[in-house]
Order: sequence, then C-alpha cells, then structure tokens
Amino acid sequence: MWKKLLSKFGIGAAKVDLVLHHSHVRLGKILEGEFWLEGGTVAQQIRKLEVALELEVHVQGKSYRRTVAIIPVASSFTIQPGERKTLPFSYQLPLHLPISRSMVRYTFVTRLDIAGGADAYDRDTIEILPPTVLEQIFAAFAELGFREKPTSGRITPYGQEFSFFPTGEFHGLVQEVEFFALVEEEGVRLHMEVDVRHGFGKERELKRELFIPIEQLRDSSAAARLIRETVEETVQAAGAFSTFGGQPLATPSSPMYRHSASHYPSAHHSHHGRHGWTGAVGGFAAGMLAGMIAEELLDDVVEDVMDDVADGLDVGDWFDGGDGFDGGDWL
Repeated sequence: MWKKLLSKFGIGAAKVDLVLHHSHVRLGKILEGEFWLEGGTVAQQIRKLEVALELEVHVQGKSYRRTVAIIPVASSFTIQPGERKTLPFSYQLPLHLPISRSMVRYTFVTRLDIAGGADAYDRDTIEILPPTVLEQIFAAFAELGFREKPTSGRITPYGQEFSFFPTGEFHGLVQEVEFFALVEEEGVRLHMEVDVRHGFGKERELKRELFIPIEQLRDSSAAARLIRETVEETVQAAGAFSTFGGQPLATPSSPMYRHSASHYPSAHHSHHGRHGWTGAVGGFAAGMLAGMIAEELLDDVVEDVMDDVADGLDVGDWFDGGDGFDGGDWL
C-alpha cells in the first residue's frame, strides 16, 4: 500500500529513457534509437508512450517554443515491478523544418503516461543537419573564404536565411552575403543579397538570383566558381572601388546591374508550380511547419513577436500550407 502511494507521486515509479543512435540527423533522413523502460516498485498501467519533437527559436533574448510533431509509440500496457522493456524508435524528419543553428534548436521530449500516477519524462537534444546539397553550398562559400556568421540561420517571413562574411578575396569589398536556398529537381536556386562596400563607409545592397545545377554542386570548385562570378558581377554593378587601383570596376549603368526586390521569394508565391516554394531548404512560407502545428497556436506566437520583436521573427507566413518535396530531390 505504501509503495503504491509513493508511486503516485513518482517515487519508485516506472522510468523511461530514449537512447538515440546518433544525436544528429540530416534533414529528411531517419533518426533511430531505443526506449529503455524500467518498472518501479509496483506494477503500473501505462496509458501511452509518446515522443514530442519541440522546436525552440531564439530571437533577441526571447525564446519561442512550439511542438512540431507528436510521435505515438505504444499504448495500454502494464509494466511489472523491476521489469525492463526495450522498444525500437524510428522517425523520419520532415523536409520543411529549419536546420539547427544557434537560434534554432530541437528537443525530443519522451512521455510515459502512467495511469493514476506522475508521468515519467526524458529529454534529448538533437541537431538537424542541412541536406547534402546545402552543405555543398556552404562548402563552396568556404572555398571562397566566406565564413558563416553567428546569426546565420535566423527565421524570417521568407524562411531560413543564411549569412556569410568574407575573409579572403572579397574582404574589403563585400560586407556580407545573405541567401535563401530553394531546392529544385535540377539543382539549387539561391536568392542572394550582397552588401557591397561603396565609397567611404557606405554600403549598397543588391539582390541576385543564382541557379547552381546538381553537376556543379558535386564539385565544390565548380560551385565556388559560379558564386564567385555572381559576387564579382554584383561588386562591379555596385560601382565599388578596386582595392588595387582605386578606380570603379563598373558603373550602375552596367548591363549586369540589377537592384530589384523581385529577386526575393514571395511569401505568397503559388506552391503548385514546378518552382513553388515548398522545396525550400529550411522551409519557405509554403512549407514552413505546414500541417504540423495546430493553427490555433499561431495567434499566440504572432502576438508575442509583434509585442517583443520589431523586425525579427515573423511567423505569420509559416502556415501557408503546401506539399513537401520527394526525398529524392534532396540528394
């Protein structure tokens, strides 16, 4: 009797531990592990065993946490005193989630729902790695001497934005390069914004759209060459001064000059066409968390963001709906 009473308060109750085979998983791939269950001092009826995948976004000192998915594992079973059970765990990461960065974190929260007693919990942090094609983009930027900024990977109304600063040949000419990445059947389309140093202490922001075919992505040098050409053209178009001769490389009237907001993806672009935003790395508006978080949670998040963040996280476009890409499109 005394043991049963204590177990109701979690003392001597059943325990659960999710043991993952890896603490990281590539976007769209399968994460595997095992549940280790151990009975307490008395027999207990388990109503269900489930896992919640929680997303935590950090913006300007604030944290916003939402449940991305509830993964049912088992239901209605009894665990005897001291009994040990092992259950398999397997979960395929959705393609439209943002990848892990300093401001984007994920946790698996395991819950053992015990009838008539305190539930048992376990928490496991996981890292969601970028798909291979996005890593190849990162490698190409690194080959050019660009380094990812600590704030890279922030969530915007358009999706997840990555930002790099130059340490090599473009140092002194380019302040930073920001981009969104859209995965298509034949390659990856980058929507870039290049901040070019112009004159004394001034900058110009020019937008570019660059498509890198799959063949070039497999060769980091080929991908780096395409990125280099695009950045060079942007520097010339901005009329930036050469670090060698002090002469402008080009004037704004150059045919290469393009400064149009139309190169950025529209948050309301149709997601039914071949180049819809549903394939975006990190999830553009049409794919961002679509169908995974209850719509009623949206109002609370938007209120928090509008009150606390002037121009940071805007999740109003996260729930635009849309279908994901087939796993084969992600290499």
